[in-house]
Amino acid sequence: MRSLTLSLIIIKYLSIIILLFIFSCSQAVSLDKQKLLQTKIENFFINLSTLEANFIQVSPSGNISNGKIFIDLPGKLRLDYVKPSNLLITCKGFWLVIQDRKLKSTNNIPIQQTPFSILLDKNITFNNKKIILDLKKSLGIITLKVKLAENVQAGELILEFSDNPFILKKWIIKDIIGDETTVFIQNTKLGHKLPFILFFPEDFPALKN
Repeated sequence: MRSLTLSLIIIKYLSIIILLFIFSCSQAVSLDKQKLLQTKIENFFINLSTLEANFIQVSPSGNISNGKIFIDLPGKLRLDYVKPSNLLITCKGFWLVIQDRKLKSTNNIPIQQTPFSILLDKNITFNNKKIILDLKKSLGIITLKVKLAENVQAGELILEFSDNPFILKKWIIKDIIGDETTVFIQNTKLGHKLPFILFFPEDFPALKN
């Protein structure tokens, strides 16, 4: 009887050891996958020099607008909306310049007060202590949430990539009060040389159809 009890105790402890081993192995595999995912994200931003694409934007109120986006890193951005929107947004450094081509008005905002600064700084790495990164993958979608560590006023930038092929599909700009503006990216061209003049504010250019 004592021998049977001892055998049961040994089997119990062996089972626990086996379970702990399986758990530690699965944790190691999970960490390896996360590291590979981080490397893939970092390589994307290291190699990202220019981006040209069509976009569809959904505002917090549900309004839909579209146009063309141009990015030349570091620091340069152009969002060229088409009718019925009147907006042209450009940046080539410190200021985000927002023009209403119908009202012929201009509003300048320091780029560091917006989530665009996170993207335009070309400094998204997991070793950067100035930003807070949260990376997840679910159902083939990779989601990267990025915030400035010392400037909550800038809000949050959420980037979504498809895994296979690895393509930036959309981004979400979340402001300090929680309102979200979603931008869907289509027909992306990467690495093409873009004219520098694109990123200068224009003298209220005509709207495009």
